[in-house]
Amino acid sequence: MIVLNSKKYSFCPFCGSTLEVRMEEDKERQACSHCNWTYYPHVAAAVGGVIMNNERVLMVRRGREPYRGTWMFPAGFVEYGEHPEEALVREVKEETGLVIHEWKYFTLLQSVDDPRSPGHFSIFYRINRYSGELVNDGKENEAIQWFPINDLPTIGWQTHQEVAKLLLQQS
Repeated sequence: MIVLNSKKYSFCPFCGSTLEVRMEEDKERQACSHCNWTYYPHVAAAVGGVIMNNERVLMVRRGREPYRGTWMFPAGFVEYGEHPEEALVREVKEETGLVIHEWKYFTLLQSVDDPRSPGHFSIFYRINRYSGELVNDGKENEAIQWFPINDLPTIGWQTHQEVAKLLLQQS
């Protein structure tokens, strides 16, 4: 059984025949026993915003699993058809209420500890200019708070921990 676009398949999505495991390109891959369609697993992409104010960084506390109760940078998955920078603007607005106006690429990391999408890539941006008031809509997060860069709370995701280390190295 394969997972494709969040659906589970035991059969080819094109002709309905049984999927089998075979060696292709020196890897075990699932393929159709009839039409030879091959499933090539794809990774998802996520984005995160690093918002600084003097020597403080803005973080949100997760209100649901995974990592409920731990802190992270405002972040989320890129939706189908969405450019990563569009996703960044959307995610920061959804999670903090802030509207971002200027950002710069910060780092790209591979996430291996998210049960919803193991192996996805996370693109982090440094937010340089933003406006608005902090608003916690309570849908995903329990709290929003500024933290001194040298006194951060417990961070859930490994990629977010790595971003925090990079920020400390740069300060």
